[in-house]
Amino acid sequence: MWLGEYANPDLPRPVDPDRPQLLLGRCEGDPLEYIERLNAGQERSRSTFAVEHGINPRMDLYEDLPAELTGETKSGVRAMGERADAVNAYLVNELGYVVDRNWGLKIYTFYVIDLSDDVPKDRVRPKGWVYVGQTVFPREVRYQEHIDGEKAGRGWVTRYGLGFNEELCARYPQVRTRVEAEALEEQAAVELEEEGWNVKWG
Repeated sequence: MWLGEYANPDLPRPVDPDRPQLLLGRCEGDPLEYIERLNAGQERSRSTFAVEHGINPRMDLYEDLPAELTGETKSGVRAMGERADAVNAYLVNELGYVVDRNWGLKIYTFYVIDLSDDVPKDRVRPKGWVYVGQTVFPREVRYQEHIDGEKAGRGWVTRYGLGFNEELCARYPQVRTRVEAEALEEQAAVELEEEGWNVKWG
């Protein structure tokens, strides 16, 4: 097992700006040498994240985990997968870290959609209605799902969607994990309400 953190300080940290975002993976051989090879682009990987943004080793954090998580384990893909699940759960649930197990492959996009005034709720704020969400797919694909009523939640966009509010969409960055995307979604909903927008989300 290897544990590293996002090296690029400019990557957004919507969950906690003062804590590192971690990457967790499995490798053969020395984890520090493996991370070095990832950063140099010398490992076969579908992700170019390490080359583009860098990974700092955090084996110090890994070594501080409880012994039952870091001790010897049975060989085999299943056993290593179970160990990785347990380490991930401890880092997230007990220590409060954000952990990317996809090596930067997934990118979540935040979006804001204008809703018509036909929304059957009285405006409580002076600005119009908007819907906020996030997706791992291109946002246009997600918008079409909303319009078609697929995975559409309560159907606000299906019934009242007018298209993307490009100005508001442009404010928010893309992030690499679902935890960060959900945190950004909630953060944006609160911020937009404070600015006077009427917001539907989630």
